[in-house]
Amino acid sequence: MDSGKNGLLIYGANGYTANLIINELLKRNIKPVLSGRNESAIKKLIEKYNLPLSYKIFNLDDEDKTVENIKEFHTLLNCAGPFKYTAEKLIEACLKANVNYLDITGEIEVLQTAFEKDKQAKESKIVILPAIGFDVVPTDCLSKKISLTMPNAEHLMLGLLNKHGKISRGTLLTTIEVLSGNGKIRKDGILTDSPIGEYKIKVVNEKIKFYGISIPWGDVYTSYYSTEIPNISFYLALPRILYYSTWIIPAIKKIISNKYIKKVINSVIRKSTYGPSEKSRRKTRTIIWGRAIDESGKVYEEAYRVLEAYELTAISAAEAVVKVLSSNIEPGVYTPSNALGHTFMNQFILERII
Repeated sequence: MDSGKNGLLIYGANGYTANLIINELLKRNIKPVLSGRNESAIKKLIEKYNLPLSYKIFNLDDEDKTVENIKEFHTLLNCAGPFKYTAEKLIEACLKANVNYLDITGEIEVLQTAFEKDKQAKESKIVILPAIGFDVVPTDCLSKKISLTMPNAEHLMLGLLNKHGKISRGTLLTTIEVLSGNGKIRKDGILTDSPIGEYKIKVVNEKIKFYGISIPWGDVYTSYYSTEIPNISFYLALPRILYYSTWIIPAIKKIISNKYIKKVINSVIRKSTYGPSEKSRRKTRTIIWGRAIDESGKVYEEAYRVLEAYELTAISAAEAVVKVLSSNIEPGVYTPSNALGHTFMNQFILERII
């Protein structure tokens, strides 16, 4: 990596989560160059945050132009979701331009694409570090922590409870993509199709009430590389009434999988949604949970209340950027816990529950 290169370029900088990340970067005296497709929105951000007047406006249809726009930078942070439409193009451009790549995805297919580039990343002497936001960071670090306590674990179950949490436009668009696709679990080390809600888990005691259904969260992919545990599933906590009504999920999937209906839904979301207010975020209660089981049936589990998702993403992404900009990570493709260590999650913990 050329140490003489400029610092950080953020693509998709006008998004809700990107704004929160910019705030955190400025606290760390990092002034990123902003980029995206919407010039007027980028200019407003530059004025709002008093950022460098230079900016980059480009789409990702022409790889040569993308390379030309990013090649002067040390590191690129991709905040333009759904990432299935942006990540691979930017990763390929970063490989050609010798630019480090980070993003905040939680999409399994994007993670799979990234991890297939490990050899190329090492040859290009760059770091590829996807999923440095809430969608993976705390649960990936938790999975690593649990695996170190139970190194012979055969099964890993992870879960998320996000009470009163609201989501941004980008997250909602990504959710539509996930719900219209296939569910996934990890079985005997192999990524395997599993309908959303095929598996359920109930954890109810004096410390926690968790009614979860299986979903294709990013950890189904990343935790295998972080822990080498062969069987992994991820669960989203639902209100009890929905937990007992999962029969409705196939009907919802069928509706939103229709390309015309999906197009209308996406159009409405893009026009009417931005993201939750700070007041709304303060009301959110977020809990991550993990359980490992070894061959003998022995169980070990931990659960924590952590920072609200968007606040966590902003801090996590900013800290990861600092690490990469300082060239503290060797070239290659990483999960968050493999790049940053499982103790990276400690800064986000508000309370240990189990």
